[in-house]
Amino acid sequence: MAHPLSHILDGIASAAYPRLCRICRRPLLHDEHLMCLHCLAELPRTRIADFEFNTIHSRLAHHTPVARAVAWYFYDKASDYARLIVESKYEKRPRQCRVLGAIMAREMADTGFFDGIDALVPVPLHWKKRLSRGFNQTEEIARGISSVTGISVVAGLRAVRGHGIQSRHNAAERAAALAGTFRAIHADRLRGRHLLIVDDLITTGATLSEALRALSSASPSSLSVLAPGLTR
Repeated sequence: MAHPLSHILDGIASAAYPRLCRICRRPLLHDEHLMCLHCLAELPRTRIADFEFNTIHSRLAHHTPVARAVAWYFYDKASDYARLIVESKYEKRPRQCRVLGAIMAREMADTGFFDGIDALVPVPLHWKKRLSRGFNQTEEIARGISSVTGISVVAGLRAVRGHGIQSRHNAAERAAALAGTFRAIHADRLRGRHLLIVDDLITTGATLSEALRALSSASPSSLSVLAPGLTR
């Protein structure tokens, strides 16, 4: 049982720095995290967790085979729900990334998606970008997932070179720009295991395709992908 003083301190902290829903900006209740229950209910979920082949598979179909591929919600940069990813990444909110990963994992836990997954492998940042940002958002998301599932986070990929912002390029241009970006590391921790690659946002699939290609060189038993956001 929490000490009464902790409740008093929590109350003081909330008064000075109120916990607000990242979507509607209303104060969060004690048992709400990141989003209020109303905004969580209205999250534009992809509803693709139960489909063996879906739009993500389609975007990756001409590359390394993928066992499971899921994103939690449809990302629209004009929507308030874009803040879940944009704020986390560009406003230096690593804790928000962890909470986002945990909420997503908690909701997906009963679907069986995580059954048989041996390790979580975050898509890495080049060291220069990580130094500038201060953290890797996909690593924090993976840590949030791990806190719910108990699956370990493994640094199985390294970004061996940087690349520019890809949002202005089409799928072919992104694939060309990203070729050779990642390299598998710690192969002994990857070989023969079912690896789940964690990203923050799936667009054309070029980043994940390159990550899948690199990880496949370590001879895992299976490769799957998961991200909070998916563009339509």
